[in-house]
Amino acid sequence: MIGSGPLQSHTRGNKSPYVVFGETYTVMPSSLGYVEIGIASWYGKKFHGRLTSNGEVYDMYQLTAAHKALPLPSVVRVTNLDNGRKVIVRVNDRGPFHSDRVIDLSYATALQLGFADQGTAPVVIEAIDEENYPDQDELPKHHESYYLQVGAFYKIAGAEQRLAVINDLMAQQGFAVDARILQSEVSKSVLHKVWLGPIDTISGRDEIAQLVQDRNLGTPIRVQVE
Repeated sequence: MIGSGPLQSHTRGNKSPYVVFGETYTVMPSSLGYVEIGIASWYGKKFHGRLTSNGEVYDMYQLTAAHKALPLPSVVRVTNLDNGRKVIVRVNDRGPFHSDRVIDLSYATALQLGFADQGTAPVVIEAIDEENYPDQDELPKHHESYYLQVGAFYKIAGAEQRLAVINDLMAQQGFAVDARILQSEVSKSVLHKVWLGPIDTISGRDEIAQLVQDRNLGTPIRVQVE
């Protein structure tokens, strides 16, 4: 997390581009329409009481988050793909500065999402940003999105092989759906899960799920994000 000095206006923390650990990051001009799937981590006592990037005091017991590119502040809904739990949080900090993670959540947020006893979880992040869009007519119109888990492997090689097969299958059948590998911590190990989505309709999700089954690639797990 970055940021120091006295509390200032909400323009603070939105300098773009900015550099951390030798890497250059660009802040998005707005959060309108933002949806992303990836890995979430969380941060707690080490940063409790410090200033966030927009000059607020970080409180690990509040529902807040850090993001590398969303404008500060922003409001997003985060859904844990492992268990379907969701929570709305205020993004007021920068981070996490790891290439494999998309958002860093407060301890309280991780607790509500059910992964405070582990380091990371696969999530969907959706902007619902009253902060940046006080005119209600300009707010992103929320709609349901659908996701499929089409494999889970303890070894990354297995997940990579399944990802390649799924990408080939989607290309052959003309489905323009993103596929990626996300990690879930389980006990003392890590599961590498292959996820498809977002998919716009139930019928599209179910058609892809049936296709995966017909190719003897297992029975996909269906997840709906409301």
